[in-house]
Amino acid sequence: MLGFLANNIDQLDLALEHISKGNVNDARFGLMLTDNVVEITLHQIATDKLNDLKSFGYMRKDYSHEAALRQALGRRFDRKLKFAKLEGKLSDEEAETISALHAFRNEVYHVGIQHEPILPALSAHYFKLSCDFLARYEPRFLGWSSGQRLPDRAVKYFEADAFMPGSIEAYQSACRTLGDEAEFDAATVIEMLSNHMDEIIENQDGYIDLIATGGVRPTSRDNVILEGQAWSLAFSEEGKRFARENGCPEMTVFQFVEWIKDNYPLQYRSDPIPRWQERASSLRREANPNQALKKYRSFIDQTAAMRENIEEGAAQVDAHIDEQIDRMRMEASSTPSISTGTTEHDS
Repeated sequence: MLGFLANNIDQLDLALEHISKGNVNDARFGLMLTDNVVEITLHQIATDKLNDLKSFGYMRKDYSHEAALRQALGRRFDRKLKFAKLEGKLSDEEAETISALHAFRNEVYHVGIQHEPILPALSAHYFKLSCDFLARYEPRFLGWSSGQRLPDRAVKYFEADAFMPGSIEAYQSACRTLGDEAEFDAATVIEMLSNHMDEIIENQDGYIDLIATGGVRPTSRDNVILEGQAWSLAFSEEGKRFARENGCPEMTVFQFVEWIKDNYPLQYRSDPIPRWQERASSLRREANPNQALKKYRSFIDQTAAMRENIEEGAAQVDAHIDEQIDRMRMEASSTPSISTGTTEHDS
């Protein structure tokens, strides 16, 4: 078990080295390393409990979380997190924040979404929170064999002993030391999240204006929002099912879009920018970085579909404008030039 703890410290030390550099790519790597240590520790918490139940059979009949334990021993991160919370290893707020930051890690690694403006702040936040959590982990015993060797980065955090080159207390102290060395500042996290939300909203505001004024038919901002959602639904299985279940008569595509606008419970029925700006102001006033992250993540998740509709609409209008510009250039280049010179005649 000492080897497990030492490997955790080894990874945390490497994560801190990258996070401290403050750039996006190092922050991305630091976030992944931190998340890996958290996940394997969550799994170990479940494994420790299983071993306890096997060793002390009398405990099993009184244990009320066996189903959650079985799920925690599987592959799903959320099940491991839920079990650790049930066991009192994490507060609700800590578990919620770790869940959100794990989601960022998945997006950064698996999907390729970069979150570049906020990655340095988020990686430092995750690291500090994780070190606080990991410092509270306490295995039942430490095991060590003469053939084992401490990882190089972990050596400096443990005091060698003739029989055991480390202790639980040294591990917990190392976690706290590493957490304190991280350049984590709650105000910076909140500022970065707020700035990014402001930037997203400002871009969306510009896209809505472009669609409303630059398309084939100028329209209102409210109608841009309605049509964006309605056109998306019109070609989806959800929209078709809603039409069948609600007696929609046969009609043209354009009529169907209008029917969707009038009958479907759309998420937005007017320009969302003012409400989004209120949410951004609320985020900027937040003092707790965990709550700030919750507000930010809720905004990102809840507005994702609408923002995608707006961006698609803006791209179509932009393409239309480029097409018109190209057409005018071609017409201008094909117009015959008119000579204004004089012709000389022989006398």
